[in-house]
Amino acid sequence: MDQIQKELNLLPENFKKIAFLIMLLTVLFISLSIFKVIEIDNRLVKKIAGSTFLLSLLILSITRNKIEDELTLKIRVKAYAASFIYGVSVTIVFPLINLILKGSFESKKGVHELLISMFIFYFIMIFLMKKNR
Repeated sequence: MDQIQKELNLLPENFKKIAFLIMLLTVLFISLSIFKVIEIDNRLVKKIAGSTFLLSLLILSITRNKIEDELTLKIRVKAYAASFIYGVSVTIVFPLINLILKGSFESKKGVHELLISMFIFYFIMIFLMKKNR
């Protein structure tokens, strides 16, 4: 088991606090921007907020749990695989739906939105798999 954990190179548990702090700072930054305390272009706010939120989700996903055993690692890998399949499916299916409904093969979903939805799907899968074990 220790060999498997060393191969995954997960971050220590304390990094969860850092990830939540980054999320909190992102929400604070967005709030300050909305209430015009900080005058920044909306597109720049979206890019910065999307990137920092994505960073915090990445840190959360690669941080080890308090109790990390072989089953937890197996669940983590299955959730990553399911999240990847979800992301590829969304990338393929949404343009096809647009082609059928609107006549154009364009996807309105950006990279940040796709990755954030994949991470959210990952965390939902982790929750469901741990609940049903």
